[in-house]
Amino acid sequence: MKEKKIEYTADDIQALEGRAHVRLRPQMYFEKVYAEKSLDRLPLEVACHAFDEVMDKNCSYIKITLFSDYFSLEYDAGMSLKAIHRNDTMTHAEMIMTTIAACRNYKKHLSVGDEFCELGITAINAASEWCKLLTYSNGQKGEFLFKEGKTETRSITKSDENKNYTKLTVKPDATIFPNLTINPETLQQKIDVIREKLHGFNIQLHIKS
Repeated sequence: MKEKKIEYTADDIQALEGRAHVRLRPQMYFEKVYAEKSLDRLPLEVACHAFDEVMDKNCSYIKITLFSDYFSLEYDAGMSLKAIHRNDTMTHAEMIMTTIAACRNYKKHLSVGDEFCELGITAINAASEWCKLLTYSNGQKGEFLFKEGKTETRSITKSDENKNYTKLTVKPDATIFPNLTINPETLQQKIDVIREKLHGFNIQLHIKS
């Protein structure tokens, strides 16, 4: 039986705000994920902020680790923990994680947004059961827990560690991606393509049982 194609209009998009719309209409955001019948592209699209820093030589490696039903991403560049506005508590890091198209629109290098930010961190965060962000930037440490794309907890403290570092841990929501997983072999193929584009940049893939 031929599957009926779902059509969406501008009115559908305008009726709901970011996170809720991603969860209600995931086919609009993750068309290629469903077409490929795998989650292989998610770890690399979560890395779009890292790729932006690579272009400025602020990031020297990306480490992707696959677990049974979630993945993590680590790299040596921090997300800004500065508030967006003087009287606002939302940081740039939190905006990237929770505001649709923010990670794409705030790229320092537009080419990175075009090539590595098709889905966007916000959409992936919204389509996750939970997501954790740990980042060190300019003497501050930020820890965030998101559930279904919404900030659940946040902690920003002073750090004596002189480092810039980010770790994202993402558990895709099985109710949105039923029976879809990450295939290490095809993910490695995607990594090899990007590594070639970035002239041998150090992207590591690790698998945990």
